[in-house]
Parts: sequence; C-alpha cells; structure tokens
Amino acid sequence: MPLSLDDKRWHTLKTAYKMPATDVVEWLGTAYRSGMTDELLGDIINDVQHQGDTSEAMYPTASHLLALAQNGNETLSLQMTIQAGLICASAQSQTAVPCPPDLESEFANTKVVGRKMALSQLACDHDFNNFKYVLAALAGFSSHGRFGRIVAGFDLFENQFHHALLDDPLDDEP
Repeated sequence: MPLSLDDKRWHTLKTAYKMPATDVVEWLGTAYRSGMTDELLGDIINDVQHQGDTSEAMYPTASHLLALAQNGNETLSLQMTIQAGLICASAQSQTAVPCPPDLESEFANTKVVGRKMALSQLACDHDFNNFKYVLAALAGFSSHGRFGRIVAGFDLFENQFHHALLDDPLDDEP
C-alpha cells in the first residue's frame, strides 16, 4: 500500500531539488481526483528525478504511479508504469539516494507489482521508444537497473541504432 498522501512523512522526504515533497503530494492528489495528464506526470517526475537525479521522494512516488496506472487511460498508464520502472532502475545506481528504511518494504512491493504490469505490457505492440522503455522498466523492477539504464539510452534514427554513450551508430548488420 503506497504511503498515504495524508502522511506527515511526505514533509520530511526530499525531492531532487532538496525540498520537501509537498508539491509531489499535491500533484499526486490531483491525479487521483482528476486523472493523470502528461503535464502532471512530467511535473512529478521532474521533481523526484530532475535530470536523472534521485531523491527520497521517488520511492513512495513509484508506488503511487503504479496505483494510478491501474485505473488510468491506456497511454498514460503505460507511461506511469515506465516511469515507476525507471525510478526502480535509477534506485539501483551506486550514486542513488538510498531508500529510507521505513519505505523499503513498500518499495520492494512496488517492484513485484511493477514487474507484473511491465510483463503484461511486453505482450502488446509498441513503437520502438515505448518498447525500449517498457523493457528498461522491466529491468528496473527485476533488480537489473544498470541494464535498464543502458537499454533506455538506445535510439533508432534513420534505421540505425544509436546510444547516448556512443559517438557513432551501432553497426548491427554484417
């Protein structure tokens, strides 16, 4: 069960900006009341993982994203599942802000629930970007965060695979 949005613990959890997660709670509350939007999801992710940074607030946020994904529209549900998985992948980085001990059990459950949700998404047809991000999310939920972060860096441009860490396209044809 995700950390209640009424829980005072949110005021002590820091965002990627090193600020209390009060805006995150407000945005999640709006998403529960009115539904998630692209803009709202962007605001939430930006606050808990600004430019790939990690934060204490990302751990309970991932649980809420999955809860919202279970009742959202198809496109946004996919994006919330992906974002929760990418949070899990980022959490496994050596430089990640550690999960607060009181939230470890909830976060472990997030990975179990998220893995099932990501696996069900793999059975669907997706464009390249959604497919790579679902795969990256699955890796994050499955404790293979480094692999997930590598997969997320791939791009397909003019029928060539590129990677954010490489200067030249990958030659995948003999």
